[in-house]
Amino acid sequence: MTVQQHKTKTRELDKKRWMVRFLILSAVAVVLVVKLYLTLFVMDRILGIYSFFTTFILFNILTFAWLRYRDPYHKAKDMDLSNVKPPLFSIVIPVKNEEDNIRNCVMSCVNQLYKNKEIIIVNDGSTDNTPRILDEIRAEVGVENIRILHLSKSVGKKRAVEAASEIAKGEIYAFMDSDCDMASDAVEKAAKIFMSDSSLGALTAQGRVRGAHTGNILLKMQQVYIDGSYRVIKGCESSFNSLTCCSGSLSFYKRAAIQDFIHEWAHDRFLGVDFKFCTDRRMTAHVLGTKVGLNDNNLPSEEKHRQNIPILQTGNDDLDSMKSSSDADMDNNNNKSTSRPYWKVLFSSSIRVAIGVPNTVPALMKQQIRWKKSFLRSLSTTGGIYWKRPFYAAMLYYIQTGMKFIRPFILLHAAIMLPLTGDILSPILWLSGIMFTGMIYGVDFRLRNPGDKLWLYRPLFTFLTTFVYTWLLIWAGITIRKQSWR
Repeated sequence: MTVQQHKTKTRELDKKRWMVRFLILSAVAVVLVVKLYLTLFVMDRILGIYSFFTTFILFNILTFAWLRYRDPYHKAKDMDLSNVKPPLFSIVIPVKNEEDNIRNCVMSCVNQLYKNKEIIIVNDGSTDNTPRILDEIRAEVGVENIRILHLSKSVGKKRAVEAASEIAKGEIYAFMDSDCDMASDAVEKAAKIFMSDSSLGALTAQGRVRGAHTGNILLKMQQVYIDGSYRVIKGCESSFNSLTCCSGSLSFYKRAAIQDFIHEWAHDRFLGVDFKFCTDRRMTAHVLGTKVGLNDNNLPSEEKHRQNIPILQTGNDDLDSMKSSSDADMDNNNNKSTSRPYWKVLFSSSIRVAIGVPNTVPALMKQQIRWKKSFLRSLSTTGGIYWKRPFYAAMLYYIQTGMKFIRPFILLHAAIMLPLTGDILSPILWLSGIMFTGMIYGVDFRLRNPGDKLWLYRPLFTFLTTFVYTWLLIWAGITIRKQSWR
């Protein structure tokens, strides 16, 4: 198996836009020096230090995302899959009450250009028309192309994924949310990337908000924010092979990297209760903290490929009755060589997935509270292992995490305490910094999406994340034992 060398370097931007990027980095560097001066001689010291570190993080993220990140697909795109035996992909879709989206989601899997795949859909006790739609799709595309597991009662997204993993035969999992649909070449691109790098444990795709340009202002704001959070923030982390979160919208995991953890992940308990939210960060953290194991081809064939498993439909069976008794790909980690590297966890901007996002404020707030609960749950896992990754990436992660927890105090200090003491200049300078950060991310979006006017919504969303999302972290902590999904 060979990968042809590129004769020309793949360019994300033309030379003029690259020049703009360098000018932006220079501007951020100047602002960083100015903030240091303001902190020492002009601003309130607490607000100044926080503002300085905000710009310090911004400068580092942009530098690594723009200058160091390389889309792993660019190295693998010339691979000829016709000359090799490509890996089997198990596409897993847990779904509950998604009658408006599930057809597009499933058909995007069926219509993949990549042929060596199996599609497993777990209907997690849906009470709408989702079960009927799934059966219609299966009748249309054929039994050999899709397997459906109907659960008679809801067990939660993570346990639905576990149920699928018990019957899956693929060497690589593709987990996708049921309100998303992937590009037709998504799995093919992922296959090339995995085949070009045997130490790759997990890979996540570039998300784009479905209907952003025709939707309401919430969709527009989320599109420009999500685009940047993937390409810039995940791009920065991926430059260190150390992504902190493989998104639920569409991510790929090597079976050998996660199979022994799925049961623990699905039955996670936190503060004495079952933690039902699908903590993508915790799954990612497991891969980050695990060293590369035995090659998939060395696994016993009866564990790696469980053959002749029919489509499963149940009446009143519980989840345990639908599971196989074996746990494939388990091996004795104590026998692994300590010299083995840790799995790589990467992001590819070439693999695209359309994401369904909340289109009302209450739905958006509920989603964010769920995500922040998952963030809090993952602190002990990601925070407990990330120091094993490259030093500079770990330093940036721990600084950003600490800043999230002191941000509520910073808001109170800037908006209430300082004005009461007569200091108006410090809050004004701090607000200017917030606007500057939002504009930088907006310009980055515009550079990569010429002519797209959605970049104007990025500063507005920055204010939303600063003045609203900040308090949701506190509320998520207070209500973390409450496990309602919607």
